[in-house]
Amino acid sequence: MLGQSGRPRLIRMRVFGVLLGLMLASLVPAQAETPPQPTASDVRILIDISGSMRDTDPQNRRTPAINLLIDAIPNEATAGIWSFGRYVNLLVPHDPVTADWRAQARSQVAGLRAIAQRTNLGAALDDAAYDFGFSTYSPPTDVILITDGQVDIAPNTDVNRVERDRILDTVIPRFAAAGARIHTLALGDAADAGLLEQMASQTGGVFAEVRQPSEMQSFIVRVLNSVRPGNELPFDGRGFSVDDQVTELTALVMHDAGEVELRQPDGTLNSVTSPGSQRWQAGQGYTLISIDNPETGRWEVLGDINDDSRIQVVSDVNLYWTQPTGSVVLQDQPLILELGVADASGEVVPDALIDVMTPALRINGSQVDGLRWDGRQLRAQVPNTYGDADIELEVTLDGGTFQRQIRKTIVNRPALLSELLVTDQGIQWRLYPADRGLVFEQVDLRAIIEGPVNREQGFQTHASGYFYINLPTDLPDGNFRLSLNGEADVNARRVSQFGVAPIELTLPLPADWPRILNPEALPAEPVTMTGPETEAAFVKEPMPEFEELSAQTPVATDNAQTDPVTEPQEPSEPFPWLRYLLLSLPGLLILGAFFLVYRRLDQRSKGETEDLLAEDRGMADVAMDDLGLTADLDDASMDQGIDQARNRPASDQDAPVIDDVFDAEEAEPSPPERTEAPRVSMEDSLDTRALDEDVWGELDSEPDPLDDLDAGEDDDLFDISNLEDGLSDLENLNLDEDDPFKDDPFDDADNDPAKR
Repeated sequence: MLGQSGRPRLIRMRVFGVLLGLMLASLVPAQAETPPQPTASDVRILIDISGSMRDTDPQNRRTPAINLLIDAIPNEATAGIWSFGRYVNLLVPHDPVTADWRAQARSQVAGLRAIAQRTNLGAALDDAAYDFGFSTYSPPTDVILITDGQVDIAPNTDVNRVERDRILDTVIPRFAAAGARIHTLALGDAADAGLLEQMASQTGGVFAEVRQPSEMQSFIVRVLNSVRPGNELPFDGRGFSVDDQVTELTALVMHDAGEVELRQPDGTLNSVTSPGSQRWQAGQGYTLISIDNPETGRWEVLGDINDDSRIQVVSDVNLYWTQPTGSVVLQDQPLILELGVADASGEVVPDALIDVMTPALRINGSQVDGLRWDGRQLRAQVPNTYGDADIELEVTLDGGTFQRQIRKTIVNRPALLSELLVTDQGIQWRLYPADRGLVFEQVDLRAIIEGPVNREQGFQTHASGYFYINLPTDLPDGNFRLSLNGEADVNARRVSQFGVAPIELTLPLPADWPRILNPEALPAEPVTMTGPETEAAFVKEPMPEFEELSAQTPVATDNAQTDPVTEPQEPSEPFPWLRYLLLSLPGLLILGAFFLVYRRLDQRSKGETEDLLAEDRGMADVAMDDLGLTADLDDASMDQGIDQARNRPASDQDAPVIDDVFDAEEAEPSPPERTEAPRVSMEDSLDTRALDEDVWGELDSEPDPLDDLDAGEDDDLFDISNLEDGLSDLENLNLDEDDPFKDDPFDDADNDPAKR
């Protein structure tokens, strides 16, 4: 019986699952086969304001470089600026880039002062990664980190070493997993170049080490190629040619002094003071010009122009890189270059157009042969003879009536990068993979120690991917030479030359040596601070407003004008109601059909349940009939029996006759037990205040519809509202009248002389 009753429920569940799957499938619209569109840029700038920056950049040359970055960020991008020393300060909210955002950013950067006492690189990166892992975050993200120092969060060197290891082991992998590139600028000799280079190489960013602040703009130009990669028009230093396929032009003109002017093909002369319909933004050492639908023909640039100038365009013919994917290539390994060509929507251009485009390759300004068409791809393999210098790649397509150009800057590095760490426990030699794309397997690396004593020690593999040894603490004083030997499978290729130069080490180390030893540079002199250091003017600001975090308002600094924060406006285009209605209509129809089927199955199940209940009631009635009893207590025959008992003579009313009720063959039932009347103590244990306040009536103010199934059968069973009235009626009842037991000879009350 249970199996039969559970079967309809199982059927309903299966039908529900099938219909629900069909409904959800109909609600999901089919994805259109369109090429992926470029995502909006997300730029996050981290600026070091430690006190040492006053000596590293005394003329504050970083401000014009940062302003160049602020002005060159695309309008559709999102950007934010953080400053950091001991604490991290949200300088400019991480919001969509608008004219107001740029004005606020320039004002805040101009008011920066190098007053912080320490350099908390890890906290700055943590704050810049505040939304990683949320559903609203989407890569790629470009983080630009400018610093002149090392990890310095406490006077204890071991604490700083632990924090540095945390950045290497946890923070950098988190950025790499989120698709966020860290572009790092090591300003001066005191910067932790090894750590900053690892940040860039492991995340696909750009690393630069500059000695003079005036070189910062070249770093920013390189970063802009990653932030807003695009096609360019060849620029010969005096002008460029615009074809009819160009719909938008952005000219970044770098100049040493003075102003620049732009002459159109029709002879019109434009400048920052007379831009016409163009958009001009001039800064110290640069001018940014944006032009919509530029006139075709030859354009001339007038002024003292340098080689970093770029003319980016948006057009129907675009080059894009597929190899190399990162910013690091291996020394002594061939340069493998691959490029594709697509139109403005991302589709591959027709073969007829490919046939008329002639490619050309230049490396570090020199023409290099070997770039050829391979189907619809451009490929070349060039010997790598460029040492450890940066490599400037430049590919140009000449289509006769138009030209397109694309650039890429890569860094030539050995397979492993080397550094020494000095701790209170001794000296540690570390080897880092030069690129996150390198996979090391079957590693057998050994350190050869030569000097007053000669030893050989194997490298261990750290969980985060680098290799290390701790030099023996019992090495005697003297001059030592550390060299690397061994081999490993790197990207399924056996390699025995890793490009790690030997290290000359003299023990004991001087007391003023820095904690991080760069084998390629001498230790820098300690930086002396001038003037008191205080961070009272900088307050730790909350994170910007984010839809999956609690909304907070950033705290403005003292030198900034407080402006009301305005929410970005939604696009004004109408909502496509008809499209979504048509997409949802099949699902709604299936949902309605599912409801009707479910209702029919539910009614059928209820009918089967009622039949089962009726069958149970019938069986109960049959059992009562077998016992010779009737279920109706108000039967007229019972009333007739009571009247006959009243009309009997007194001698016949002494006791009821058992044979009149039970058959002679059945056993005589035991007399009923006496029930004890309620005592006062029992009555006191009942709390009747709730009954007096009619609380139960309030709870039942909305009856359950299911209770109507058995209405009239169970209501009186729990209704005690008339209990007192019933008891009062019992008090007035004369129990002696017509009582067949009133003359019981065994009743003690009848034998009491007082009652007689």
